[in-house]
Formats: sequence, C-alpha cells, structure tokens
Amino acid sequence: MPFPGSLSPRDVALIGPELLLAVAGLLLLVAGAIGKGLQRREATAVAGASLGLATAVLLVVRSVVPANPPARLFGGSLVLDGYAFYWQLLALVSVALVVLLSSREIEAIASRASEYYALLLIATSALMLMVAALDLLTLWIALETMALSSYILAGIFTRERRSNEAAIKYFVLGALSSAILLYGISLLYGATGTLELEGLAQAMPAALEKGSRIAPLGGLLVLAGLFFKIAAAPFHFWVPDVYVGAPTPITAFLASASKLASFAVLGRILLHAFGGVRIEWQPVVAGVAVASMIWGNVGALTQSNVKRLLAYSSIAHAGYLLIGVLAASETGLWAAMFYAAAYAFMTIGAFSVVALLSRGEYAAESCSDYSGLSRRSPFLAAAMLIFLIGLTGIPPTGGFFGKVFLFAAAVEAGWTWVAVVGVLTSALSLYFYFRIVVFMYFSPVAEPAGAVERRGALPSRAVSAAIGLCAALTLALGIFPGPLIDLVKQSLLALR
Repeated sequence: MPFPGSLSPRDVALIGPELLLAVAGLLLLVAGAIGKGLQRREATAVAGASLGLATAVLLVVRSVVPANPPARLFGGSLVLDGYAFYWQLLALVSVALVVLLSSREIEAIASRASEYYALLLIATSALMLMVAALDLLTLWIALETMALSSYILAGIFTRERRSNEAAIKYFVLGALSSAILLYGISLLYGATGTLELEGLAQAMPAALEKGSRIAPLGGLLVLAGLFFKIAAAPFHFWVPDVYVGAPTPITAFLASASKLASFAVLGRILLHAFGGVRIEWQPVVAGVAVASMIWGNVGALTQSNVKRLLAYSSIAHAGYLLIGVLAASETGLWAAMFYAAAYAFMTIGAFSVVALLSRGEYAAESCSDYSGLSRRSPFLAAAMLIFLIGLTGIPPTGGFFGKVFLFAAAVEAGWTWVAVVGVLTSALSLYFYFRIVVFMYFSPVAEPAGAVERRGALPSRAVSAAIGLCAALTLALGIFPGPLIDLVKQSLLALR
C-alpha cells in the first residue's frame, strides 16, 4: 500500500536531524527501562553525541539543499529555508549548552537520567519541526509534542513540592493556551478554507474586506496562544512559579530554546501569513510588547529570589523581541534574530551560574547567596557580571547591539514611542541586575572561605565550560557582531 500524500524518501532524508533526535530519545527511553538502565554519564554522553550528530546532519542538509527557492517537504507542510535553518541551529546550540548544564544537576535524579535526556531530545526534535512548519496543523502538533515533554521535565523532581507545583501549573495553563490556539486555528480554517500560511496570506485580506468577524477573532486567538508560549504579558502568569520550581537546566531550556522557537513561529505567522493585514495586528503586538517590557522590569524590582528575578526578566525580553516583529521589516526581523542569539547565551549562562551555587536539588536562590562571590570564585562572578550587563544592554556585549538594532528598527518603522519605552525599561533593569553585582563585589563573604567548594559550586567542569562558552559568545557578539549579522541576513533571503 503506497504512502498517502507527498511522502517520499527524499523528504524523510531531509528531516534527518529531527528524526535522529527523536529516535535517540526513544532509544534512551527503552534503555532506561532495561535492567539497571544507563548511568548518568552514559545518558549525558548519548544526549551530547546525538545533538552533535544532528548538528552535523543539519549542516550537510543545508549544504545540499538550494537556499532559493527553498525546498518544500511533505506536500508543503515543512520548508527548509534559511529562516528555519537559523532557528534550528540556534536551538541545537542552546540545548547542547543545557546538556552541559544538566551534567551536574542531573545527579539529583540519576535514576531517571535516561528519561530526562530522552524527553529533552524529543522536545528539541519537535521545536525544530515547529520553526519549519508551513501550515498551522503541523505547527500545532509539533508545538504540543514539545510542550508535553516540557511539562514532564518541569516536574522531574518528583519529591519536591515546588517541582510538582510547577509541572501542574505549567500543564493546566499550557493546556488552556493550546486549546485557545487550536480554536483559533479552527476559526481561521472556517473563515478562509485553508491552514497553509501562503493560503492565509491571500485569504486574510479578502476575508477582512468582506467584513468577516471570524477571521480576525481566529487570528487573535492564535496570537494569544503563541504569546503564552513566549511568556509575553498578559499571558505570563505561569512563568515565575514554573521557572522557580523546575530544575535549573529545564528553566534555562524554557527561557531559551523553547521560548525562541515559539518566537520564530510567531514571526513567520505574523510576517508571512498575516503580512497583508499588518495594520490590524500591529497595535496588538505593540500593546503586548510594551506591557511585557513594563511588567517584566517592574515585577523584577521587588524580587530577592534570583530565579524569579530572571523569570520576570524573561517576560521583559519577550517584549524586546516583539519590537522586531512589530517593525514588520527586514531590519526588524534580523535585529530580533540577532538579539535572540545573544539572549540565549546570556540567559543560559546566567542560569548556569545559578546552578553552580546549589544546595541539594535547588540552586542558590537568594541574592544574599552571592555575597562576596568575587572573592570566593572570581570566574563565576566575572561571568555573571558579563551576563547581567548583557541583559541590561550595556557594551561590549551582544545584548547592547541587539537592543540598538531593535530600537532603531522600531524608530525606522514609525514606532518611536515603543522604542522609547524599551530604552526607559532597559535603564530601569539596571537597578535589579546590578543589585546582584553589588552582592558579588561589594558585600562581605557570607560564609567561611571554602564553603562554596564544599557545596560543590566549582568542581563541575561541564557547567564551567558552558559558562565560559556563554560568556565568550556574549562578548564576541558585542565585539564582532558582523559575522552573525551576515548569517542572519543570508537566512532571510528566501523570505523577501
């Protein structure tokens, strides 16, 4: 019996990276159920090797597939364009850093290391499919596969009440957002008769001209579902509790790879499918961006818990990223893509430092835990300083150039007042980010010398390597931004 539709061996081969990660994840699940299962180090090695091999296959696929016109797979459900390639590569790098971070944190759940890495690989495979999706149904299936894995990972510390609470809240609110997204998709199909992004690009303006009320409602519901995934206000309520309760590596995953893949999908839908009706959605995106920047930064002002502070910071950075989409221009989109890379490295690096200052299953959470860190561990203090000034938007970091490009794109597109709000809220963030710096460099050591070493803050070479890589990349993007800008602009050629 032949395969239905346009399925072909070529299509299957071209999604080799995604299949490789999915198969590796399933094999880890099977291995964990046989006998004593894999040891922590073995499972970490398999996950790292799978990500490395998937990256190599992705580069090979990119080299053999023409960039323009991009290849369409499975009857047009997926596309292999430069835009998808960029986000897939960024996701693989981000998850590889998360695996390095997990190599130490996973000690608390060593008996379930296989399941942990299996779910992480499956989620990565799903988010790679998300950013390449060209129809809303494929997008929804991939997004839900990633989300289901993330719900379980958030509650992997089964004996910890906060981890269980994080998983339940994330699942309930995530299921609600998925239902809203699916309902929006059904309304769009009813109003336009298509789920393909190219079809929607033609059908949406026609539906609005005819006075359809279902089409704009469906579009708003789709946007609401995706705003939840990127943790933008007012759809952010799950973020603080989930970020605090989840294991620190999973928090880093949710704040980087998961968040940025969802943003990539949002950008493709708004600029590709809804590009002809941008006048209708730009005020909505502007309002969400401003609300996210204000609420995220103001909410972080009163936080003494570092993970919760970084959670509110994540809400604010969703607003900064939305400025690039709001501009609805090539400049705005490549600025957002540049800033996304810088943000990923800064965020994963910051959470890696938090994870190294650990007590039991949870990382050091109070700002006072960083007192005198510059004398206890100059390396960790210097790295955290780099990440914090990058998140603030101070040179010479990638965060500085990213925000400059975003604000310039907003002004160029006529959204000057949104850029002004972005500048003011960035200045406001200086207070709560540098409160940690004051503790690190100007507060006395809160415990006897050597206590950090006894708690295990320094010995993990893998986490130290992740921190060093993130710090180096954060500075490199601020000192030599040209190569990444060129890569981003090349990736957008097929979207013109």
